[in-house]
Amino acid sequence: MENQKSVIKPSLTYGLYLGIALILFSLIMYLLDVDRESKLMWLSYLIMAGGLFWAMTTFRDKINGGFVSYGKAFGTGFWTGLFAAIIGSIFTYIYVTMIDPGMIEEILFKAEEQILESSPNMSDEQLEQALSMTEKFTSPIMITIWGFVANVIFATILSLIIAIFVKREGTIEIVEEEVTEE
Repeated sequence: MENQKSVIKPSLTYGLYLGIALILFSLIMYLLDVDRESKLMWLSYLIMAGGLFWAMTTFRDKINGGFVSYGKAFGTGFWTGLFAAIIGSIFTYIYVTMIDPGMIEEILFKAEEQILESSPNMSDEQLEQALSMTEKFTSPIMITIWGFVANVIFATILSLIIAIFVKREGTIEIVEEEVTEE
């Protein structure tokens, strides 16, 4: 009979830890005034990969007796990533609306620079239309939604890959007993 331990409760715990780690990383980058387009920001993906690996190996070794199927390992990673993405999205909304409300204006300014650089002969009307479209996708709600979707997709892809290395299938040992006749 297959071990039916749920991955949800440990994933919730490790998703909380991972979400907090990603929030702390974001706050440190903000306090150090690291540009959002800096290559240093890629460290957040390593943090996510490490958190997912930690959740999957902990589930395998401490909760599931040292064995885990590919599906259970992936499930642990997926749910951990989903919970971390929810926590991260709540933080993103707070960050964009309260901590760094100028972020949206900065994004729009950079978008305008890029549009003018790529199409210097654009009319004012075309520029205004392009910026209007960009503005719709850079509201606090849209930034939060896009961040959530991106984190879930990335966590899913990482979980699919990491689960390959974490899985450890158990074998069923059949013990033969000697039957002695009396």
